[in-house]
Amino acid sequence: MSEPAERPPLFARPKFRRILSRIVVAVGIVLALVGVVSARYGWLFAGIIIVGLGAAMGPARIRR
Repeated sequence: MSEPAERPPLFARPKFRRILSRIVVAVGIVLALVGVVSARYGWLFAGIIIVGLGAAMGPARIRR
């Protein structure tokens, strides 16, 4: 009989990438909101960048 197929690495699993992406986007949104409310524009720009990185980490970015 053939051996069971190995599971893909953790970061290659779409479910894990989706969860991680959502967490990163949520952190970015919180930073952006704190930046807007407190008028700290560095935090606002950091939040925008983190939201973009979180969106890029999504499971749609997997190419095989």
